[in-house]
Amino acid sequence: MEILVRYGEIGLKSTPIRRNLEEILRKNIIKLFRKYEIDADVIILHRRLLIKLNTKNKEDLAIKLLKKVSGIVSYSPVYECKLDIEEISNTAIQLLRKKIKSLNIGDNAKNITFAVKTKRSYKKFPYTSVEVNEKVGEKVIEKLGLNVDLENPDIVIGIEILKDRAYVFTEKYEGIGGLPAGSQGRALCLISDGIDSPVATFMMIKRGCRVVLLHLKMSEEALNKVRKIVDILSDYDTDLEFVVYDYKKDMNNLIEKLSQIKKENYTCIFCKKNMLKVAKKYAKYLDCDAIITGDNLGQVASQTLKNLRVISEGVDYLILRPLIGLDKDEIIKIAKDIGTYEISTEKEIKCPYLPKHPKTVAKPEEIKKIKEKIKI
Repeated sequence: MEILVRYGEIGLKSTPIRRNLEEILRKNIIKLFRKYEIDADVIILHRRLLIKLNTKNKEDLAIKLLKKVSGIVSYSPVYECKLDIEEISNTAIQLLRKKIKSLNIGDNAKNITFAVKTKRSYKKFPYTSVEVNEKVGEKVIEKLGLNVDLENPDIVIGIEILKDRAYVFTEKYEGIGGLPAGSQGRALCLISDGIDSPVATFMMIKRGCRVVLLHLKMSEEALNKVRKIVDILSDYDTDLEFVVYDYKKDMNNLIEKLSQIKKENYTCIFCKKNMLKVAKKYAKYLDCDAIITGDNLGQVASQTLKNLRVISEGVDYLILRPLIGLDKDEIIKIAKDIGTYEISTEKEIKCPYLPKHPKTVAKPEEIKKIKEKIKI
């Protein structure tokens, strides 16, 4: 099987940048396939990649895995043929027959409608895209007796004219878009067993980040859930790194000091501040350019605008919050799409340190006073 891969943003870059991004994307596909024991040659064409699968009986898995590769806009299993209108027409007819047979509709096959859509990247080909559509369409009508429907066809015959070859297909799968993982630097993401942080991780992988996941462990149960989530996310970034820091001692120390000055309602704020402090140390040590969090606006006590401000103060590191403009339903939809939602929700593990009345509007001057007293 051969699969033609298309990309969006990559193709808009200047030539040297595009070539670099194409090479990163090519390597990312190979790495993901190797993880699942699929051998493939991935060739860079003109603003396209061509995947030639060498492993038998894993075609369906390969199609499924490409959905997880950031940088890919769409892809199609293709038939390759020479740059000759007769060959292109015959290949289209052969593929169309195979497609109709797979529908298993018997005598109703004659009622199938079709359309031909051509993209001609190689402008020296003697026929325009419209002319290719017409000539191939005429041959299909002559040989198969099908009807054309340009608005809502049952089957679309896609044709791509590149420099050396033509590629014909009837299936087109949507990718996740974005930029190739690892093309935009390294970032450290605070990962928990909840819904939000895995989605934040995915969104930054999709924007080309190579991600290091840091889990601040407070229970074995939560860590086991996180490990399952990391396993899923590692399909989206095969070079994903995972680090665990035992955070229980930090929290016990923090709770004790806040209790002594009767400021337990500030627990969430100082917990988050300390998390960023730990994250900053790891980010520097692991050569990351930014810290990613799953913070959203207004979902929980620590995520009011004022609280997010005081939580970030004192952290001289770029903090990225990719979920900040999304509502919960949007986040849940992405979690379901990427496969982390069921794990995140299989058993809710409540924070044992959550105060009865958490502070929702923290003032910088008050935070400063408390910080001086507890020496954290």
